[in-house]
Amino acid sequence: MYHAPLNRLMATVILCSLCLQGCQSSFQITSEDPILEKSRKANDDEQATNQVRVPDVQCSVLSDVRNSRLSIVASVILPSVATPTAQVASPMHHPAVTPDAVPSRRQAPSAALEETDAKSAVRPIAQAARFSSKQPLNHWGTRPKYPRTENFPLKSSPRARRKTSEQTCEVRTVGNELPRQKDLHVLKRKMRALTQARILAEAFGAEAWSQYFGEVGAEPCLPPDIAEILDNACPFWPSKSVRDTHLLVLIPSTVGGKAFTLDLLGDLIQNPRSGGHRTQYFLYDDEVQQSLGDAYSSSSYWILLTRAVLPGSRSKPYTAQRALVATQTSYIDGPPYETPHVLEAATAILSHYVRSAHRLYEGVGDKLSSTSTCCAELLEDATGCKSPVTVGRFCDRGLVFLSGFDDDAESGVSCLRRFGIRNYRPSALLHSFGVEEWSRYFGEVASAPPLPAHIVDTLNSPCPFWPGKAVKDTHLLVLIPATVAGKPFSLNLLGELIECPRGGGYSTGYRFYDSDVQAAIGTQSPASSYWVLMTYDVLGGSRGKKYASQKALVAARVGEIGLPYELPSALETVAVVLACYVRSAERLYVDMPLTYTRCKDLVDNQHSVVVGGFSSGGLCISLSYGDSKIGVAILRKL
Repeated sequence: MYHAPLNRLMATVILCSLCLQGCQSSFQITSEDPILEKSRKANDDEQATNQVRVPDVQCSVLSDVRNSRLSIVASVILPSVATPTAQVASPMHHPAVTPDAVPSRRQAPSAALEETDAKSAVRPIAQAARFSSKQPLNHWGTRPKYPRTENFPLKSSPRARRKTSEQTCEVRTVGNELPRQKDLHVLKRKMRALTQARILAEAFGAEAWSQYFGEVGAEPCLPPDIAEILDNACPFWPSKSVRDTHLLVLIPSTVGGKAFTLDLLGDLIQNPRSGGHRTQYFLYDDEVQQSLGDAYSSSSYWILLTRAVLPGSRSKPYTAQRALVATQTSYIDGPPYETPHVLEAATAILSHYVRSAHRLYEGVGDKLSSTSTCCAELLEDATGCKSPVTVGRFCDRGLVFLSGFDDDAESGVSCLRRFGIRNYRPSALLHSFGVEEWSRYFGEVASAPPLPAHIVDTLNSPCPFWPGKAVKDTHLLVLIPATVAGKPFSLNLLGELIECPRGGGYSTGYRFYDSDVQAAIGTQSPASSYWVLMTYDVLGGSRGKKYASQKALVAARVGEIGLPYELPSALETVAVVLACYVRSAERLYVDMPLTYTRCKDLVDNQHSVVVGGFSSGGLCISLSYGDSKIGVAILRKL
């Protein structure tokens, strides 16, 4: 009999609820009814899937009637009408919903979860968008790996992470995005750098040279595939790797500022630094020393030398040994194996010993055969026969160098691969500046005329102007090219080139370049390339004299020594000064003490050109209006 009043009551409550919802009022429903919880769950999932940013409105009606149908009716009717109402509600009013007022969410049915997971997988993970924090549990009882956000705590509950419609959620992906291509490249570069560092630690490079012998300057780069080369199977001992059968050694151009030669290596190995193991040359054949002891490479490079002579290479003619090296290594890509030079073999053997005290190519006495390797250099004996120089028989008395024993049964042949450019020349040419240096620092030059056959003797001879010194210590040998990088060589061009040298050269410029000098001789260029040998400094007693007196002084000195010296031109002087500086940063004809050299060029037939005052700001090219600081340098054309 209560049905009619009860129905009227329910309808009244529902209508009141709708009215109150339109006015943005806040209510609470507290119900343990599973149907209400399920309907609210479906509503939440629909909002999360469609990515609609709406206020989280929960319209509720308090019910005091126990076991009544009011909660059931409200759970069916209210969600269906609450969503559109919430969507059109003004964003300026937000019902306050506390976490305590919302029932706890239980695990959703598996069908609903599968549908939600499928929709979530479609959305791009890294999409920079706003999204709902209501994410359902999956069938493992965990939440899908959606991108974390700056605004959400990582371990808080979904209800604690709910925000109003005006708050934005900036997406920041963490761990769910595949590594980018750039990151992979960075990782590869780091791995290669670590590998190179490990290889350099095992090799005898610039650091080891500095530790035991002296500074060698910058070491050239190893090939990028050096790790693969070392890990490959050895072509001569297939059961071992190249790393186990070879030595990786840097052959430097200079050590401690001196040309690295066999003679210098013999001195260095007797007194190594940092507790290095010392030894000596036990037998250093005179012919070997005279022919090869003074040769060095103008550039540093790496070698990969076998630790022993090749199997089957002993007691064979030298031609057969060379053929063995070529045959067994013909299939190798990159630089091929070659027979070592004397300096290369000796350097590898002694650098290994100074660090480890372990002798390779050892001389073991009468009972066991000794070991030595034939080298690429051939020396001619008194009968005119040529035979290779051998290096080895390393015993407690030192290393042995021999020549003239082509039939020696103890001599085999080792081989090496060379990484870099080897340019051997006499050590007297250490400070010369030729085609190689011009190309390295400034640009390609035309082929240079050959140096005189006696140039080494000339450089090693006593200096006629500074007694007690050799010519190589007081003069600089420089090529004056006709063209550089395809352009006529001139003062103007050199002024541009020295500002941006190549190959790590030191840059400078013209601190002062007189406009009259520039107009008169700035574009003059030599017709052909030639060599000059010019003094590092002005002659003693030449300062503060008139031009005529200086010319007379030079003529008198030339008459005394009988050599064709003369005053330099401005282009020759500037070329010599800047050639010295670009390679070593050493300044000639400096500003402290102020030094200028007079040149043979004249402007307006009365003012001579002077060059000097080289400071940190650059070099001065001017006209002489006074004589107090001006001396005169001299040169020889070769």
